Amino acid sequence: MQSISKIHGRYYLAIFVLAFATLSYQILITRFFSVMLHHHFAFAAISLAMLGLTRGAMEVYGKPARYAADRVGIEFARHASWFALSSVGAMIVFLCVPLVVSAENVPLALALAIIAFVAPFTEGGVCITVLLTRLPYGGGWLYAADLLGAAVGCLGVIVILLVIDPVSATLWIGALAAGVGWIVVRRSEDVRSVRLSGAVALTLAVAATVHAGLDLTGRSHLGVFWAKGAEQTGTLFERWNTYSRVRVRELADKVPFGWGLVGTPDARIDQHYLDIDADAGTVITRYDGDIGKLGYLKDDVINAAYFVQPAADVAVVGVGGGRDILSGLLFGASRIRAIEINPAIFEVLTQKFADFSGHLDRQPGVSLVNAEARSYINHSPERYDLVQISLIDTWAATAAGGLTLTENRLYTVEAWDDFYRALKPGGLLSVSRWYDAEKHRGELYRLIAIGASALQRKGVSAGELRHHVVAVNVGGIVTVITRPDAFSDAEWQGARERIQAQGFKILLGPDITFDAVTSTLLSDKANQAFFDSLPENIVASTDDNPFFFYTSRFSDFVSTQSWDIMSNNVAIGITGLLIIVALCACGYYIVLPFLRLARRMPMATLTPPVAYFSAIGMGFMLIEISQMQRLMVFLGHPVYGLSVVLFTILLFSGIGSATVGADTSSRSRVTVFRIAALLTTLVVAALLTPLVTAWARSLSTDMRILVSVLLLALPAFCMGMMFPLGLGVWRRHHELLPFFWSTNGITSMLASVLGVALSIQFGIAKTYALGVCSYAVCAIVIIASRRVQSIDMSAEKETVSPGACIAGKDGATIRRPHQ
Repeated sequence: MQSISKIHGRYYLAIFVLAFATLSYQILITRFFSVMLHHHFAFAAISLAMLGLTRGAMEVYGKPARYAADRVGIEFARHASWFALSSVGAMIVFLCVPLVVSAENVPLALALAIIAFVAPFTEGGVCITVLLTRLPYGGGWLYAADLLGAAVGCLGVIVILLVIDPVSATLWIGALAAGVGWIVVRRSEDVRSVRLSGAVALTLAVAATVHAGLDLTGRSHLGVFWAKGAEQTGTLFERWNTYSRVRVRELADKVPFGWGLVGTPDARIDQHYLDIDADAGTVITRYDGDIGKLGYLKDDVINAAYFVQPAADVAVVGVGGGRDILSGLLFGASRIRAIEINPAIFEVLTQKFADFSGHLDRQPGVSLVNAEARSYINHSPERYDLVQISLIDTWAATAAGGLTLTENRLYTVEAWDDFYRALKPGGLLSVSRWYDAEKHRGELYRLIAIGASALQRKGVSAGELRHHVVAVNVGGIVTVITRPDAFSDAEWQGARERIQAQGFKILLGPDITFDAVTSTLLSDKANQAFFDSLPENIVASTDDNPFFFYTSRFSDFVSTQSWDIMSNNVAIGITGLLIIVALCACGYYIVLPFLRLARRMPMATLTPPVAYFSAIGMGFMLIEISQMQRLMVFLGHPVYGLSVVLFTILLFSGIGSATVGADTSSRSRVTVFRIAALLTTLVVAALLTPLVTAWARSLSTDMRILVSVLLLALPAFCMGMMFPLGLGVWRRHHELLPFFWSTNGITSMLASVLGVALSIQFGIAKTYALGVCSYAVCAIVIIASRRVQSIDMSAEKETVSPGACIAGKDGATIRRPHQ
């Protein structure tokens, strides 16, 4: 085996900081993409990071002399400086160039993003690869430092964005990267590298300090000038956090804003416009205590539930600018519980614009809660006459990963079951969504499907469903109102008269049918064959498949004729494109090098390590994505995807990696035990996660965090052992280790997009199962490699005497032990 010389502590610090920097930068790109392009582009940030890291690994693999062991410090410092410069440069260009992405230019925008942002990750990939593959192998400690750095990066970004703006954060990340490069090389005789690292670190640190000061004092500074094709002017307030940017600007038009108003209001009123990631928006209305000025709210179809029956106790899910709170006050609700997940919006209403909005949190009977609605309702004893969810969508990708939107968790069968439990006898659940009779009925159909499934869980028979569902429409808005208790004939007739008198159109009711699809959904004929026969996928979304907004199937991707950027389903097209890009990258970075190597190495020797490192790349990412999707709803906040789920996985993976010693082989009983423990813990976690989360959903937040950590810790610990274990088993192919690292990275890229696609198409549980299968492949490869390793060792015995030493390509000494 390779001789074990002590690795200097500065290299552990170096890989820790670089891992911290690359993950933090990836998360910041996710936020920038979501604001300036669209939420589905944000998901590309994960793929860009993986692609860049792979390119960096292949750079090291292709130039063994340049990245020899005696040049590790110099090359690390140089590439760390270039990571800092290129990351800041890409960010500045991205902020300053007007980005107008039309429908037909979506693929071009994706290509430009790849060109701009892969470069920094390539530099970071070189840094990490030279440390992992060119230093003497001493077990899993170095890889553990890499994972722990990434874990701290998860928490670091959350804290950083609470204190400074994302541009200043990017500058500080660059300064840290260059600074650790200077620490590594400061005693080197290469004066040029020392000066470069020091100059870059100092310059970026000064720039970060100045820029943060400008932002905190409200002076002009670098920020988002263009977002989604529109210039960002007239900003009154802006706040970033790990899952959205909230911006407030003044509305010049004094005509009251409404989603589904019957007519144009005669009143005039001051309003501000609040948008989330420059897309989804709402209004903040000036309120002086005179509720009579807001009578126009009665003409908005999102408030149709108040005409069905009076509501004294109301829960508003998604406060936004406070419009639904004002509606509750107008209709005479005595108690309004307003639940808002985004702390930035909470700050807008309770602090920055509290005087403008009339201090809604101080109004009699009104209380605002900064929490996720399902989580709050699950562990709260309060019961309501009405739970109102009005057009809750942000189109903002959380930092935890694009396409995993927190609002999706409101539109599932299990979510509605939670909301039904929070209702008083006869209480209503009112959900408003977008609607177009000719072009966009998918959301209406899916709401009906969710309602039908949730009501049947409450014991409503299929034949009685129509007595529990009402759908009301005005313009482009439909409000679906469901009730676990059936409407009596008298209740419905009174409600029908009030709704029609208000000018709303009734699409569905106990005695009103809409079309054949809704009639089938509210019957016992809505089987899988029925859903498969429809042009759109309107199957009721569940916690296992929570993608409410995406009604296209992946099989439709090849026949898609239009890239309508405003369509929800364009995200599926972007995912499809990313899969194609990832497959091409796999061909370029795995298949082609493999074929070249196969000309000079036996296939039986080359295939096992390539298959092994590819499988752990797929397995780790599929498990990570699926568990993050499953546990975010349980934990009740999207930021927990970073601060609990991803952090726990990376932390315990790092601890598991540190347990792998230098003396490993595929024939070791310890190796077999590690793999058996991995497969066992993954299967147990798969079985326990849905059961435990269902049992513990009403516990306090602290307890749910503890439960999540316990579910994640052992599988993550075992997953962390696999990469250093592979390095130990196949370290005799020392010159190929960068190639093995790149195969791990590029298959992780494929898995990152494939995991979301599989979850949308087949559900989260099956995505997790595929991750388990990937690790099963690792087990098979290890077992199969026993025979190959025995043959190789026998061949080496014939040419190398026991105890003899041979020099590796990088100058490291490789000592073959007695067999």
